[in-house]
Amino acid sequence: MKQQTYTCSSCHEKGGEAKFKTKILSIIYSSKHDNIQAFKQIKCAECHNLVTIIYETMDNSLTN
Repeated sequence: MKQQTYTCSSCHEKGGEAKFKTKILSIIYSSKHDNIQAFKQIKCAECHNLVTIIYETMDNSLTN
């Protein structure tokens, strides 16, 4: 799977998620689908500008 690249609109810092500061905004467990869903905020480590908010789903098989 190819890693997503993000670009800060303020200072133009560019890179993968590891280059930026991330913060989990919310976590939801869906028993119906047996998965975990989360909204994650990605901010620039250089200028602290909000880059994006992403939605991720993790299948329960990854945690077992």
